[in-house]
Amino acid sequence: MTFRLRIPGQHIIIACFAFITLSYAQSDTDPLAGLEEYIREAMADWELPGLAIAVVSGDEVVLARGFGVREQGRPEPVDEHTLFAIASHTKAFTATALGMLVHDGQLAWDDRVVDLFPSFQLYDPYVAREMTVRDLLTHRQGYNTWAGDLLWWASDLSRQEVIRHLRYLEPDFSFRARYGYNNMMYIVGGELIPQLTGTSWDEFIIERLLRPLEMNRTTTTIRDFNQLGNVAMPHTKAEDEVVVIPYRNVDNCGPAASLNSSAGDMAQWLRLQLAYGAWQGAQLVDSTVIRATRTPQTPIQVSASYQHRFPSTHFVAYGLGWNLQDYKGRLLMRHGGGMDGMLSYTILVPEADMGVTVLTNSDAQSLYFALAWYVVDAFLGGDRKDWSALYLARAEEREHKNEAEQQEREKNRDQKSKPSLPLKDYAGTYQNDYYGTAEVTREKGRLVLNLEHHSEVAGQLEHWQYDTFNCDWGSPTWGESLVTFVLDANGDVSSLAFKVREDFIDPNEYVFMRLP
Repeated sequence: MTFRLRIPGQHIIIACFAFITLSYAQSDTDPLAGLEEYIREAMADWELPGLAIAVVSGDEVVLARGFGVREQGRPEPVDEHTLFAIASHTKAFTATALGMLVHDGQLAWDDRVVDLFPSFQLYDPYVAREMTVRDLLTHRQGYNTWAGDLLWWASDLSRQEVIRHLRYLEPDFSFRARYGYNNMMYIVGGELIPQLTGTSWDEFIIERLLRPLEMNRTTTTIRDFNQLGNVAMPHTKAEDEVVVIPYRNVDNCGPAASLNSSAGDMAQWLRLQLAYGAWQGAQLVDSTVIRATRTPQTPIQVSASYQHRFPSTHFVAYGLGWNLQDYKGRLLMRHGGGMDGMLSYTILVPEADMGVTVLTNSDAQSLYFALAWYVVDAFLGGDRKDWSALYLARAEEREHKNEAEQQEREKNRDQKSKPSLPLKDYAGTYQNDYYGTAEVTREKGRLVLNLEHHSEVAGQLEHWQYDTFNCDWGSPTWGESLVTFVLDANGDVSSLAFKVREDFIDPNEYVFMRLP
């Protein structure tokens, strides 16, 4: 998902201050001393079912193991071979694969996409004409973060169909003006591989990266799970309880988000990165490709909040598949991955010759992020924070803020208002050029909203106020949306509009025009 962070309701009473001192055993010679105790206590604090971690120092895997269970309520433990969805970690693999084609002379970073992919179209013909391979990978195409993701998220559309719909997605700001995290352009980037080689993105990743690195349990699709076994199940919070949810098939977003891996396999990826592409005495990926992926391309604004948490950081940027920043005087590469019920994080510090990956099976926590920074601090020395406690405090603050906003919304709601029309008059078919159709039907005295490309959800509509209805999608991930119907001058319904989890899936408001 793509990097996504979901903070659920938390009710935690802890001391809240920026630099929380550590009480765990530390050692001048073993940076990981006390780590197991820290992980177990933090997992309990976050109600996290399972976690796997890999730490590499030099060319040595100093830690690759699991904690907790694969599924809440079942005994099967997480180990170093347990598979997790790693979501947007996939982007670094895709960028590296394209870099290998650059090194092979089959394309250049600044080749125009339309010259390689003639059917490529965007809303703005100029942007489509000028878009380069580098642009595809650097989140500067003109869209807000996650804008348009509803089209592929849990949908029945193929990669090619998602790309075809991009011509209808309006940009949010000027081309190359600033950073906005985008998944669809990585789909386009990955689909350049079959255009150039005749080999699918999946097969190219497997043959050129996964098999040589002996990442034998890493897969490009969840369809391999039955064969591989030992899979962590996704979890989320529903009504303040940790619950198991189904795996999300994201094959249609493969080059941006579909890889699944284990701590043991990810350790091999870290080793390759720290060795600048060298593997077992040979150069698997040319060092120029590795250096290109970690060269800043798009600056990212450093917020006051981020600066407070990372006072030694002066710049943040996106390279090719990696976030980049300075930290304690060193260049640092990092990336997260988020999907329904799964969050993961990787940090590499090449100048310290170390890296860490944390994989988790719940989207209702921030330990995946906090633990990675805890390990980095242990290796780099200097000030060390209790990152888990810090993010627990932030989660509590955010929960209080969300509760206050919900109370204010409820206070301002006109509960005495009624719909302008009988419910049957809202029923009909509605069209959005980018997405497709939405169907509103009347069933058993209530309205139901069905989306053309998302058959797994059916929104149950309950009147909220005026011509706005609250939509319960029947999914912990989708949550609820406010659906507003708009009437024309004749008093007839002309359109409807809604958002789907703008904090986790897509920030865009989708307006559907009623069809005759």
